[in-house]
Amino acid sequence: MADATTSGTMSTGLLKVAERARRDPQARILALARLLDEELLTVAFDRIRKDAAVGVDGVTKEQYAEHLEDNLRALRERMKAGRYRHQPIRRVHIPKAPGKTRPIGVSTIEDKVVQNVLHLVLAAIYEQDFLDCSYGFRPGRSAHDALRTVNAVAMWGQMSWVLEADIRSFFDSLCRTQLLEMLRQRVADESFLRLVGKCLHVGVLDGAGYSEPHEGTAQGSTLSPILGNVYLHYVLDLWFERDVQPRLRGRARLIRYADDCAPRRRREEAVM
Repeated sequence: MADATTSGTMSTGLLKVAERARRDPQARILALARLLDEELLTVAFDRIRKDAAVGVDGVTKEQYAEHLEDNLRALRERMKAGRYRHQPIRRVHIPKAPGKTRPIGVSTIEDKVVQNVLHLVLAAIYEQDFLDCSYGFRPGRSAHDALRTVNAVAMWGQMSWVLEADIRSFFDSLCRTQLLEMLRQRVADESFLRLVGKCLHVGVLDGAGYSEPHEGTAQGSTLSPILGNVYLHYVLDLWFERDVQPRLRGRARLIRYADDCAPRRRREEAVM
């Protein structure tokens, strides 16, 4: 398990959540929705880039900030009363490879605030749980760190072969039902989980077309990276540590960056 540390900039409430999660890895944490106050919403708003793309309502961050206190107060009331609704995501397609594109979902500024604040709370919990093999979209970790680890293991002579894997359309095909059940292993606050669900179950505007996907979490959502890490923490990282490694003779390691992973082992090692 990673030796997760908490930031000095975290609110008192988030620090308590992180400490509870670190102290008791089996705890299901209550009263998370109470943390989503105007102060934390302001922190979430500040995390949005100044030049963030606009969503379906056409409102920029600068325009939203003109009445920020009123906007966040109204948002907080709607979240508390269960009246918050995530607006449809505007889908754009960016070049990925010759002849291919990657679909990116662009949310409204207000929905980005909600995504960010949910991310902050989930990170306080799961940064205590995530394993050292996970590098993607985590504070203080990067793709370069993952590559340095691969290089270090190779230089130590501990690697005979590498299996590189990339989960096809991972974010688009992620099972929402399974994801929410995984979150319930650590989150006991159903009102908080309903907010997560509202960020998952949203319509998509793609040009003139409108659809309502039944699976996946939109790439481009600031909530998607941590949701993807939670999903793969349970189905890949823990599986490799608890089920695969004990069945191998010798050393084996997993290095994962989001949905890209590279299991490595020595040639003389054999399964079973």
